[in-house]
Amino acid sequence: MKVNIGTYSFGGIASYLGLGPTLLEKFQTIKSLGFDGVELLPVDLDNDVEDIKKWAAETGLEIVSVHAKPTEEIVKKMAALGGKAVIWASTDFCNREEAIAVAKELDAMAEMAEPYGIKVGYHNHEKEFFMDEGLTLIEHMANNSSKFFFQLDCGWATVGGFYPPSVIRRFKDRIVAIHVKENCKILGPGPRPKSAKEGPGESPFAKAAEMPLEERQKMLDQFNARNADPAFNRRFAVQCKMGAEESNMNWQAIKDALDEQSFEAFWVIEREGFYDEHDKCIADDCAWLKANVK
Repeated sequence: MKVNIGTYSFGGIASYLGLGPTLLEKFQTIKSLGFDGVELLPVDLDNDVEDIKKWAAETGLEIVSVHAKPTEEIVKKMAALGGKAVIWASTDFCNREEAIAVAKELDAMAEMAEPYGIKVGYHNHEKEFFMDEGLTLIEHMANNSSKFFFQLDCGWATVGGFYPPSVIRRFKDRIVAIHVKENCKILGPGPRPKSAKEGPGESPFAKAAEMPLEERQKMLDQFNARNADPAFNRRFAVQCKMGAEESNMNWQAIKDALDEQSFEAFWVIEREGFYDEHDKCIADDCAWLKANVK
């Protein structure tokens, strides 16, 4: 099977801010660790498209997707790179009404992207499994849309208390990709999520490349300071070694559910917490999947 990884896993928020290794350096490392393809971040697309194509060809990597709010500019770039999807990495909504509004916005984006051969997807965290009016927010999204797809983050779905194969079957032929994230704790979706009326709107990282280096570093320092708070850092405490005894995940069952779709979903590893040295951890993830999921 083909296994991909997001450039986000090489620095997390620092990667969103364009800090750390260059995109070519990341491509070289990703290939050396055994991966077949890569999911980009918005800042990665600030490189020239022809350069990105050249670096992908040199390293033999497929560019599968980008985590970005789908705009026509982003969609055009992904089409030029031979990508499959533009995936909105989350936005704020707190109830059925707001979930439906987001779904309609995504459908409009998907209609825009269709002529370019690009699918529009939405990536969940645990908050989308909050219940309102008898259904989860993600079900309200799916029930009131027809054109956009989901990138199911299986680790976050499990954190929210849901079994990923069941979610995949519930949304059959709507799963364009999965995020592979080992999980050893079920925490639930938490309190009512932030409303769209309270949210920040555009991601603060969307135009990172336009910010002075000092401003980007300041944002990273602020994030890291907040991340030192155990209450905020709970998201990293749910991850474990791939295939560990304490894991809640059944990756073969997830693959079996995906195989029931009419098209093949692509797999993207995402790591925010590392149980070992960074490169060894994600190389082990890749090798374990290829050896154990058929």
